[in-house]
This record gives sequence, C-alpha cells and structure tokens, in this order.
Amino acid sequence: MRVVGRPPRAMQPDYRDHLRRQIGFLQRSADAFDAGYIDEAVRIATTIRVLIHNTGSSVSLLKHLNATTISLLSSCDGASPSTPLYMGLGVPKVKNDGGTIKATYAPLLDGPVKIYVPVSKWWDMIVYVLGSGARLSRKKIVLTAANKDGGAHVDSALTSEYEALARQGAVGYLMTSTGGNANEQPFTDAHFVAVRQMAYELLNSPELLART
Repeated sequence: MRVVGRPPRAMQPDYRDHLRRQIGFLQRSADAFDAGYIDEAVRIATTIRVLIHNTGSSVSLLKHLNATTISLLSSCDGASPSTPLYMGLGVPKVKNDGGTIKATYAPLLDGPVKIYVPVSKWWDMIVYVLGSGARLSRKKIVLTAANKDGGAHVDSALTSEYEALARQGAVGYLMTSTGGNANEQPFTDAHFVAVRQMAYELLNSPELLART
C-alpha cells in the first residue's frame, strides 16, 4: 500500500502579527535611543521603511494591510515651498553638566503641534530646510538612513541633503562666553534625532495602532 500525502499548503502571512512585531521593534529601538544609543536611529529608519515604503519590487506593510489611507500623527506643520529655514522634528537644548554648558539637539517628542495627516502626506512632508538650501522630507531621511547609512545597507556615498543634515552645526550653534572668551558649540546628530521623532509620531498614531 502506498500513502500519498497532499502537498503542503503555502503559509499565509498574518500582516497584523507583522505590524505588531514592527511596532515592537520601533518601541524597543526608541527606548535604546533614549538610553543614549542614538545610532539606533538607523534601525528605526529600517522599520519605518518596512511599514511605509513601496517600490516596484517590494510592498509596504501598510499596503498589505490596505491601510495606506490612514492618518498618522505629525508633530510639525511642514515647510512651505518658500520657507527659507525650517527645523521640524527636533529642538536645540542646553544642559548644565556640573557647571559645564553643553549644546544638545533632542527630539520634540510631545511637542506643541499635533496634526493627523494621510500616510502619503506624512511621508513626503518637508520637515527640514537648511541654510545650505537642502530640503528634506521624512522619506529622504528614512531611506538614506536605512539604505545607505547602515540600517539595512552601507553605501559609499550618502545623499547630499542627508549629509547636510548630519553635519555638525546643521541646525545651529550654541554661543557662550567664558572668562571673556567666546565659545561656539555645534548642535549635532539632527539626522538621528529626526528619525527618533518619527518613531514617536508612529507610536502615537491611533489609526496605525488600531491595525495591530
């Protein structure tokens, strides 16, 4: 007697499970960033790319979930085409470390602006306009961090806009005076701070979380 088995059926992915997993990745990476591991931002960027970015060869998780028209939290209004300078996702701060004044650049987190916009608008919104003229959307920042700056791939060259945002002093300098001598400290890591703020926005987007 010969027993013939049926061919195994293809396993169907549970996209809601995948979304829960990606939200977990976002939260854990955000916690690590806040604990001082700011380069965790490149992993945040990779997760955001999985959630949102569509190409000819890959489909975003939101598209798999038929959720590309949901609204996401934006903590900034975005720059208009004529805006000459705009810093949307971070804030300069000054720390007194045992009498030493230090310049730091930090994510806004729970800032004054809370608007909800469709995914496509959130993705393409201009969130930084630098003095160099560079204009950066969330999409440009995330894809460069994920595809070129070590999130999922390391490239020999970054985009010029991302390099401009990553440069020390891209979002300004702290000017202090000690003993009559002027000191200039650059605010740094604006590219990583921007990605951390995007994680905050996604983790506080009710329509996204409702899909988990």
